[in-house]
This record gives sequence, C-alpha cells and structure tokens, in this order.
Amino acid sequence: MLIHPNFLPDSSHGNSFTEVIDYCKKLVPDADGFRCHRYFEVNDIMDDFEKRGFKFVSNHCTRCETHIKPLLHRSGLLSLPIFLEDGGYLLMDTTLDFTHLISRLETPGLKIINFHPAHMAFNTPDFGYTRRIKDSMSREAWNQIAGEQIQKIEYKKLGIRHIIQDIIALAFKRNYKVLSMHEIYQEHLTSTSQLSLV
Repeated sequence: MLIHPNFLPDSSHGNSFTEVIDYCKKLVPDADGFRCHRYFEVNDIMDDFEKRGFKFVSNHCTRCETHIKPLLHRSGLLSLPIFLEDGGYLLMDTTLDFTHLISRLETPGLKIINFHPAHMAFNTPDFGYTRRIKDSMSREAWNQIAGEQIQKIEYKKLGIRHIIQDIIALAFKRNYKVLSMHEIYQEHLTSTSQLSLV
C-alpha cells in the first residue's frame, strides 16, 4: 500500500513533516511508496522517506506527456511520474473530449493515472464542481457523506468519470499491460539489473 500524506497547513495529519509521516506510517506500517497531497515536496521530506525505507514516489504530475520513464530522485527514491491526474486534466481539456487523449495514450511509456474518489463519485465536469460541494459543508460532513446524497448531487452528463472509464476500456481493448505501482517498481528494478549485467 501507498500513503498520501498532507503536509499543507491545517493538515489533519500533523503540524510538521515528521508528525505527518509518523501519522501516515501508523495507518499503513508497511507502506513503501507515496504521493503527497497537492504534490507538496521538499528535499527534507524526500530524504526522510528514503531513510524510513520507502522505495518510490509518484509526486510529479505531467500534462499527459508521452514516453514517460521512471526517474531516480537525488534522495535515491524512484520517481514514477503521473501521466494524467483528474484535476489537472479538467484544467487542461475543458471539453472532456476523450479523442484528444487517444494518440497520447497509444505512445510508449508509463501511463500512471491518478484519480480522486470524490471526482469519480461526483463525476466532476469542471475543476470547481467538487470544490463547491466540499466548501459547502464541514470537514466532518464531507468525510461522512452518504451514497444517497452523492447520487443526488453527482453530475449526470459528461464528466471526468467518463474519461477515466474510457481510459480503462481502451487499455483492455488494446490489451495494454496494467500494473500496480509496486509492479512498476519491481519491473524497473529487474530491467535496470539486467542492463548492469550486460
């Protein structure tokens, strides 16, 4: 499992880098990978994670770049860049026209897709939609929102859920290899160890 630490001010995870990492490690003691909320990152955080035995991070969000490969961060962590993040895509292509993505999805390279459960649940059609819903209630109410309430306020027309579903359908239709983050990490280790033997 991976963790998703929030290092921003007013975080429910803690008031310092160490507190936040400690909190997340208590939730998932054997976590060895992470992505920070809002992609927040400084060298101190990366170094701390590496010292705690973390192996990889997926904290670099691209605009659907092609030919993405894992990168070795200066801390020693393997960085697995994100191809598409739902919020970023909502800003990038406000038409939500899946055909714009197909040629990029068909290129070589990693296609890590990062999506938020809230955007999927509400079928967010634009960047502000889910934000307005979240801002209309307390943190406690947001964390306990019921399925019936979600069904009432979810967007019924074309939204980000459709884009994610179309990506998944294309991957299966084209028989693309679908891997977990751990499998990507292991595959990278295997390929680099074979290269060093040559």
